[in-house]
Amino acid sequence: MGFTSRFDRLQESQRDIIANDRAYNNRFNYSNNHIKTSKYSFLTFLPLNLFEQFQRLANFYFLCLLILQLIPVISSLTPVTTAVPLIGVLSLTAIKDAYDDIQRHQTDRQVNNRKSKVLRKGQLVTEKWHRVEVGDVIRMENNQFIAADILLLSSQNPNGLCYIETAELDG
Repeated sequence: MGFTSRFDRLQESQRDIIANDRAYNNRFNYSNNHIKTSKYSFLTFLPLNLFEQFQRLANFYFLCLLILQLIPVISSLTPVTTAVPLIGVLSLTAIKDAYDDIQRHQTDRQVNNRKSKVLRKGQLVTEKWHRVEVGDVIRMENNQFIAADILLLSSQNPNGLCYIETAELDG
């Protein structure tokens, strides 16, 4: 495995796209337009969340302390004195993280299900944003939300100008 220059990496990332030709563009396995900002799924929440929480030094310290307190020869204290606060902190953090991730899932669903007008076989059809693919020709309207990278082909503005608000990208 050798080193590659920045120039070599840039050449490898070249894309060939034909506008409005899904069959051609699908051959290259470009990523889809489905947006996913959430961190967890229902099955991965508990293991990933606990892993992230034990990355914090204080949580890991109290876990080690709890394990040592389980050995009667080493500690005269009951493990409950460390377990209760640790479980409390882990539970509260997990509840907060779950709430935040549920909010992300809802926002992702809203963005993915927004409508756009896509040119298909000479007709403009309404399509959800997560079904828009690379090379699709999209008709945008004034103040319309865009959930994809696009190449502007024309504008109705007399000077051919298009103004873009990046507030959602900027955070």
